[in-house]
Amino acid sequence: MSGHTLNSVKWYKDKMEFFRYSPMMHPVYMKFPVVGIQVQDGKYFCNESTCRVDLSLIGAKSTGTYKCEVSGDAPHFKLAAKADNMTVAALPQSDPLIESFNSMYRMEELLSATCSSDYSSLPTRLTWYINGEQASLGELQPSIDTSIPAHDYILRRQKLQVRFYLSGPRFYHAGKNLELKCVAEIENFPELKRETSLNAAITHYDNLNNQMLIHAGSGVSGAANVTPHHNTLQIISILFAICFLVNSALFSL
Repeated sequence: MSGHTLNSVKWYKDKMEFFRYSPMMHPVYMKFPVVGIQVQDGKYFCNESTCRVDLSLIGAKSTGTYKCEVSGDAPHFKLAAKADNMTVAALPQSDPLIESFNSMYRMEELLSATCSSDYSSLPTRLTWYINGEQASLGELQPSIDTSIPAHDYILRRQKLQVRFYLSGPRFYHAGKNLELKCVAEIENFPELKRETSLNAAITHYDNLNNQMLIHAGSGVSGAANVTPHHNTLQIISILFAICFLVNSALFSL
């Protein structure tokens, strides 16, 4: 308060005073009990230009309107104040969890996986991405919400299942892998965005069939090479036996 002697600085929560700084009085600092907050011992500092107070917050009850009020001394007793709202929320502590996802799939196979958000007092929105493309509404099942009471909050957890067939341009590429990603977001808080990605290999029937035909063809070719050679040996053996018998008959005459 430029040009005025500071009389006091008062802090309020929902119109209830919880801290006072009065440099011309004793004691200089005073604390008052207010539901939902607690002034940390020794964690405050005030002078003619600033006044900082560190608080211990106690869950949902700490949410409210906080105001700082500065007053000057006589004869003007000039007063200045500013208030703002503060919401204390229970935020997600972990990334979304993907369940029922395998490391390998076949083309045309039906894939079904579930994504679960961590518990939060704020609504969470889940979004599925398939190979970088957002899943369509037709590939999503209705979401399931679970809520539990904890620390004066109603904590909510959301589950969202995706179901689709491995077919179409997204997957018809040789050696193409499948990437499935689940993103959990809280509206108006982009810094709280969390995501989980998993990958799987896709087996293509055409590649398998070609490999089977190649191996099968190799087996037939080998059999064709062996069989004539075996038959030739049999024919030579028969001719040799016939010649031996003819020669034996001639010598006996």
